[in-house]
Amino acid sequence: MSTIDPLTTAGHLAHRGEPCWFAGNLFEFLIPSDSTGGQMSVFRCTARGGFGPPRHVHTREDEVFHVVEGDVCFEIDGRRQAAGPGTTVWMPRGVPHGFRVESPVARMLGIITPGDYEHLFRALGVPAQTRELPPLDGPELDVATLVTEMAARGTHVVGPPIGVGSEA
Repeated sequence: MSTIDPLTTAGHLAHRGEPCWFAGNLFEFLIPSDSTGGQMSVFRCTARGGFGPPRHVHTREDEVFHVVEGDVCFEIDGRRQAAGPGTTVWMPRGVPHGFRVESPVARMLGIITPGDYEHLFRALGVPAQTRELPPLDGPELDVATLVTEMAARGTHVVGPPIGVGSEA
């Protein structure tokens, strides 16, 4: 078991977050996994309309999302729920889930535990040049690479993103 220095961790509470552009969106790691001994990661995601990961199942992680602004559709174990500002959603490990940003932009706070999964965003993203959404002409995410990285972290892709394919 690792020991966490509370002064180091407390220093991250006031941290503005390390910005990263991932899949055309802005991720800011407010409490990075490395500062919690890998126990959790707290991040803010500013995402464009239409963004959403493929439906997937984590075998190691639990996730919580809190919608700060915008509208997001969450799907958990085959059930969909519209979520606006103030809505908090828990997606436990072992349960298929996904989401899709329905408004032009949404801002969410996320917690993932354990926190190592944050490194997927860093590995496939790039350090953000500003604390804004990246330019629209940025590089597209390679879906095959994403699926490979997810599998390497014990996450199984079980379907396309919400709204892709035959259903909406």
